[in-house]
Amino acid sequence: ADLRSEKRYFIMIEVLFLAFFLFDLLIRLGNPDLWHPWKGGEKPMDFSYFNAILKSTTFPPYDPWFAQGYLNYYYYGFLLVGVLVKWLGIVPAIAYNLILPTVFGMIAISAFSIGWNLLHAHPARFSSWRGMFQSSQFVTGISAALGMALFGNLGTVRMIFQGYQRLAAPGGLIEGAGIIA
Repeated sequence: ADLRSEKRYFIMIEVLFLAFFLFDLLIRLGNPDLWHPWKGGEKPMDFSYFNAILKSTTFPPYDPWFAQGYLNYYYYGFLLVGVLVKWLGIVPAIAYNLILPTVFGMIAISAFSIGWNLLHAHPARFSSWRGMFQSSQFVTGISAALGMALFGNLGTVRMIFQGYQRLAAPGGLIEGAGIIA
């Protein structure tokens, strides 16, 4: 009964999750190594620890960098996603590249849900899609999702601002800003 009465709400949540997932998946496709592409960054370490979690038969898992050692590093996040990867039977190399977009989408949709539900204790019934997207609940939820997933780290805002500065004066000094591009 709940699925029938709140069908628009559930469809909206699924579409929003898919949008955030695809957004981050496109970032992964454009730059598969999000840390230091020229140095390797943390990707080799993350992937080796992820594989150690998947292949270990006992815990703590073996350390992929030291023979006869055990993993002396926090690994609970790897364990959480590793269980799902084992259950679904996904190849670790594929799963590794799907984990970040999935977690990104889950964070965004969780923040959306909190924003939506804090504004009103019970979801309002909307007679149309337009009414739903124009509601204050939707605006609050989207603001919470964008704030958490995209702008949670103010370094992103700084990076966008500096990108615009470089567009305005490529290779030059921005007067008054004190930033050399």
